[in-house]
Amino acid sequence: MKVLLVDDDEEFSLGLSRLLKKLDIDTVCSHRTSNAEEQLKQSDFDVVLLDVMLPEGNGFAFLPTIRRFSDVPVIMLTALDEEEELVLGLDLGADDYVTKPFSVKELIARMRAAHRRHSVRGNQVELIVGDLELLPSSLSARVQNRDVELTSIEVGLLQLLVKARGRYVHRDVLYKRVLQREGTPEDRSLDVHISNLRRKLGPHPSKGNRIKAVRGLGYTLAR
Repeated sequence: MKVLLVDDDEEFSLGLSRLLKKLDIDTVCSHRTSNAEEQLKQSDFDVVLLDVMLPEGNGFAFLPTIRRFSDVPVIMLTALDEEEELVLGLDLGADDYVTKPFSVKELIARMRAAHRRHSVRGNQVELIVGDLELLPSSLSARVQNRDVELTSIEVGLLQLLVKARGRYVHRDVLYKRVLQREGTPEDRSLDVHISNLRRKLGPHPSKGNRIKAVRGLGYTLAR
């Protein structure tokens, strides 16, 4: 795996890149968005690790620039834990996020999961339910003739919910199959992704929330 790390903390970047190198993950460090953009245009990367706080603006502002020319998976590195901030990053095109401080083991698991999702989506088929058309290979959906851009995680969540045919999908299944890790009581990632997905898709024409929570169990897709 080849990774681009965009973080202005040189000491942190050096330490993380050394740890990743020991695990055979080739890491290129960039401390400014202008340099990171050139790196992305000149080389192929499997994953981008993008810090939120950068000297030339922030990671949220740089995300749309990346998405103009690349669909490389992007994982945000953030010290923020406010849901609104995290949803903003996902809405702008991030695939996932990790809140600092994080364990290297968790980061690597998320990197590998993002890379796998990106690698296999070209073989996924179109899914249609009601007014919702899911197009996994292009990371998008059409809802009431409106085009919606999705992240790889959002595509994975929708695929499982569509295939459940109105039944709920347990939280543990969504974590393992899509986020590709065990969920914990402290991990709010799934809820953040679902919240953002609801907002993107909008309400069902007659049933309110298009994705409904089954309290304490999981989520179901309104049909």
